[in-house]
Amino acid sequence: MSNVNLPVSETYEKKSLLFNHSLSFRNKLPGVALVFIIGLLANSLGNDFPLIGGAVIAIIIGILVRNFLRIPAVYTEGISYTLKTLLKTAIVLLGFGLSYASIFQLGYEAILLVIVAVLAGILFTFILAKLFKLDGNIPILVSLGTAICGATAIVTSSPIVRAKEEETAYAINTIFAFNVLAVLFYPLLGQLFSMPDHIFGMWAGVAIHDTSSVVAAGYSYSSAAGDTSVVIKLIRTLMLVPVTLILSIFISMKSKGIAKNKVKLMKVFPSFILFFAGAVAVNTIFSLPTSLTSVTDGVAKFLILMVMASVGLGTDFKKIKSVGLRPLFVGLISSIMMGLLTLTIILVLY
Repeated sequence: MSNVNLPVSETYEKKSLLFNHSLSFRNKLPGVALVFIIGLLANSLGNDFPLIGGAVIAIIIGILVRNFLRIPAVYTEGISYTLKTLLKTAIVLLGFGLSYASIFQLGYEAILLVIVAVLAGILFTFILAKLFKLDGNIPILVSLGTAICGATAIVTSSPIVRAKEEETAYAINTIFAFNVLAVLFYPLLGQLFSMPDHIFGMWAGVAIHDTSSVVAAGYSYSSAAGDTSVVIKLIRTLMLVPVTLILSIFISMKSKGIAKNKVKLMKVFPSFILFFAGAVAVNTIFSLPTSLTSVTDGVAKFLILMVMASVGLGTDFKKIKSVGLRPLFVGLISSIMMGLLTLTIILVLY
């Protein structure tokens, strides 16, 4: 009997799985379509106004839509999917246009720059948050978000420090506004001071919080600056692994229960970086034709426009205002400090 029923059961499971995938896709489609349309519009306007750039325009359109029009809940899942998944896809596609030879040209100074910037950023922001009397786990969450990789670092470290949901949201909103401002102002500052592409790329990669904002700012400046910023940012993102492991051990020892706070490495490790490394390896070994890499590069840059549209669509002025002035001051001061400190180190090393 079991042998007769088995194919029916397998068929049912396959149909159920396909149905769930189809339903998930349909849930994402409205939001993805919305950011796709904004991406097309931003790309067209970016060509007409190159000094502003498509990424900045995509953010501005997204902000205007979010704060002056009502976005139905049906769009939420697709917008979130674009920000979390399509960004990673874009970064992997950018890898096909890079080679390890170009990455190694950055030298050991790049790794030293990232380590110093991350450690200094964590320490300074944590002390600053304490001085401004931010409570509970918010100081450590804000400092990790500022120094490493924005919301990703905050969400990853929240369960380790046993942060409350409102603390996590509070920390994310504290630094979110400055990701948007960085995309707007960093390229302008780079042009104002006539920064070489590799200098600006390193600066954007090591100073701006979120990966999406780093990529947008870098490629708004130039393709070369964008390539450098992606590499530096990914090195910086990898710092999340040792930092969260050390944090986990510290919290465990403090609570005298090491087993309670174990962190699984693969959950902390940003696995998309492996795919990026693989894409770079493919181009390094086989030297892919320009006709192919120009396509992957073009698709990646359009996906970045979509991602920036989703960033804009997630910028709710009411939520930013709700966190109050103290955390916004912390975010502003720490963002300025990261910018000045990292630029100083870059100019000394290079």
